[in-house]
Amino acid sequence: MRRIIFPFLCSLSLLISCVPPEQKRQAKQAIKLDLSDAGVQHIYNLRDQGRTDSLLRYLNNEDATLRYLAALSFASVRDSNAVEPLVPLLQDPLEEVRVAAAFALGQIGAARAAEPLIDAFRGDDSLSKHQRFNAIVLEAVGKCGNMTHLRQIAAVTTYYPSDTLLLEGQCRAVYRFGLRDIVDNLATIRMVGYATNERYPESARLMAAHYLARIKGISPDSAQSVHLASAFVRSKNPDIRMALARALGKSTTSQAFGILSKVVKTEQDWRVKCDLIRSLATFEKDTVRELVAPFVSDPNPHIARTAAEFFVENGQAPDGDYYWRIARDNPKLPWQARIALYRASYKWMPRDFPDKKEYLNYRLRDFFTKSQNPYERAACLAALAEFGWQFRWIYDKGLKDPSPVVKSAAAEALAAICLRPDFYRTFGENGRNVRRELFYYLRELVNTGDAGVIAAAAEGFRAETLDYRSMRDTSVRNDLNTAFQKLKLPRDYEAAIALEKAIAYLNGAPLPPARKPAYNHPIDWKLLADITSAKRVVLQTKKGNISLQLYPVWAPGSVAAFLDLAQKGFYGGKSFHRVVPNFVVQGGCPRGDGYGALDYSIRTEIGLAWYDDEGYLGMASAGPDTEGVQFFITHSPTPHLDGRYTIFGKVAQGMDVVAQLQVGDTIEKLLIQ
Repeated sequence: MRRIIFPFLCSLSLLISCVPPEQKRQAKQAIKLDLSDAGVQHIYNLRDQGRTDSLLRYLNNEDATLRYLAALSFASVRDSNAVEPLVPLLQDPLEEVRVAAAFALGQIGAARAAEPLIDAFRGDDSLSKHQRFNAIVLEAVGKCGNMTHLRQIAAVTTYYPSDTLLLEGQCRAVYRFGLRDIVDNLATIRMVGYATNERYPESARLMAAHYLARIKGISPDSAQSVHLASAFVRSKNPDIRMALARALGKSTTSQAFGILSKVVKTEQDWRVKCDLIRSLATFEKDTVRELVAPFVSDPNPHIARTAAEFFVENGQAPDGDYYWRIARDNPKLPWQARIALYRASYKWMPRDFPDKKEYLNYRLRDFFTKSQNPYERAACLAALAEFGWQFRWIYDKGLKDPSPVVKSAAAEALAAICLRPDFYRTFGENGRNVRRELFYYLRELVNTGDAGVIAAAAEGFRAETLDYRSMRDTSVRNDLNTAFQKLKLPRDYEAAIALEKAIAYLNGAPLPPARKPAYNHPIDWKLLADITSAKRVVLQTKKGNISLQLYPVWAPGSVAAFLDLAQKGFYGGKSFHRVVPNFVVQGGCPRGDGYGALDYSIRTEIGLAWYDDEGYLGMASAGPDTEGVQFFITHSPTPHLDGRYTIFGKVAQGMDVVAQLQVGDTIEKLLIQ
C-alpha cells in the first residue's frame, strides 16, 4: 500500500469485487448533465423547491445521473434528515455519485456523518484512482468532524508531493476545522510545513497559507515566521504571497516585522501590497506609520485607499493631527482615501483639541455639501459619526438627501453612534439626553418605510450600552410592528430580519430563528437552452469590458435569473456599490446601497466549485436562499466563502478591468454573446 490517510480504515474499504451484478451494471452508466433533459430539470426543480422527501426517493434511482443530482442537491438544501440515506451512496459503484454524496454530507455538517465518511475513505487506492473522492471525503470530515478527527487527519505524513488532490483535501479539511474553531497545534505545524515547502503543489500550499492567515488564535512563533518569510520571498504565486502576508501579520515577532517592512516597499502586485499594508497592524505604531503613509499617495486607488483606511482602524491619538494633513498636502488623492484620512483624524484626535475638531467638522461638511457623488457623501457621514456629537447634523442632512445611498448611510452612522462602547464617555453628563434623542431618531427612521434605512437603523435599538429596553412602551411596539407589517417580502428581507431582531431585543425575547423566504421564483429553463461553455456574457463599463463564463450546471437558477435581468436591460446604469480592495467588487443593487432587491428571491446553489482563484462570479446574499439581483466578482481566492455563496460563473477575460473598478462605477450594459 503506497499511501494512507487513516491506517485503521483499510479494512473498511469496499472493493469492487464485492459489488452486486446490478450495481456493476449501474457502474457502467455515465453522468450526463443535459439541462434540456426533463428528468434532469425535475431534480433541479426539486432542489429549488426544497422538496427533500422527493429528492430522497431519487437517491436509489437506477439512472446514475438522477442519483448524482439528487445527492448533490443536499449540498444546497442541507437537510440533516438526508444523512443516513446519503451514506450508502458513499459506496456507489460510480465515483461521481460517491463524490456528490460525500460533498453533500460535508455541507449538511451533521456530526454523525463524520464516521461514515471516514469509513468510506478508499485506503486501498494504491493506483491513485480515487484521489478526487478521497480529497472530497477529507474536506467533508473537516466540515462535520471533531477534534479527534482533526488530529487524525493532521497526523498523516505519508503523502508524496505528487499526491496533489490528497494534499489539497488534507489542507482543506484542516482549514474547514479551523473555520469551526476546532484548532490543534499539530495541524498548524503541518500547515506551516506545507505552506513553506515548494515541493508541494500550489493548490495545497494555497489552502495551508489561507489556514494560517484566517483561522483565529494562530500566531506564528519566531521559527515559523522565519519559514513563512522565506516562503514569501521565494514564491512567485501572488495568491500564496498575499495569504502568507496575512499570516505573518498575525505574528508579533521581529522576524515577521523584518520581512513585512522590507517587502511592502518592493511588492509589485497591488493585491499583495494591500494585504501587506493590512498585515502591519500588529506592530509598533510609530514605525508602521512611516511605512504606510507613503502608500496613501500610491497611483493605484486600491492601495491608496487601503493605506488611508489602515489609519482609521489602527491609528493613535498622537497622530490625530497628522492624518488630515496628508490629505491636505496631496490634493489629487482619490476621494475614498481623502475622506478616510479625515475620518482617521476625526477618530483619533484628542478631546482637548476642540478647534481642530471643528475644522474637521467644517471640512467634512463642506465635502458633503459640494459633492455630486452619493458614495462620497455617504463616506462623509460615516466619517462624521466618529465624533458622536454630529448626530443631529447627520440626521438632518442625511435623511433629506435625495439618494437612497446617503439615506441608508445616515441611518448606519446613527446606529454606529448608538453602538459605541464609549458612548457615555463621549457625551459625558449629556449622555442620558443624547441617548433619548437618538432613540426617537431611530423610531422616526423606522417609520420612513424605507427598507435600507430600516435595516440600518434597527441595529441601533440593540445597543447594549444604551439598554433601550427600558424605554419600550406600547407606542414603540406599535411603531416597530407596523413598520414590519409594511415591509414587502422577499424584497425587504434584510430590513425584516433586522427589525425582527430589534423587536425581540426590546421585548426581552430570544432572537428569532433565521427564516428562509418561501419558494417564489421557478427556474426559467428556456433561458438556459442556448447556454454552453462557449457562450459569454459581456459586462460593459467605461473602464473596459468583462467577459463572463456562466456555470448553469452548478447554478441553473442563478444563471437563468441573471440572463433574464440582462436581457431586460436591468443592469444598465446600476452601480458597483461595494468594492473591498483584494476581496470583491459588488453590484446590481437597484437602490445602489446594498439593501435593494426585486420582488422575488432565488435559492442558494452550491455545486462542486470553489473560490480558489480570482474572478469568480458569486451571488450576494443575506443568508441561505435570499439571493436575487446583486452579484460580486472576486479579486483573488476567497476560500472562506466556499459552500456559503453561490458560484455561477467566472471571468474569462477582463480581470484587468475588474481590478480598476471603484465604488460608484456603473455597468453600462450586459450583452449575451
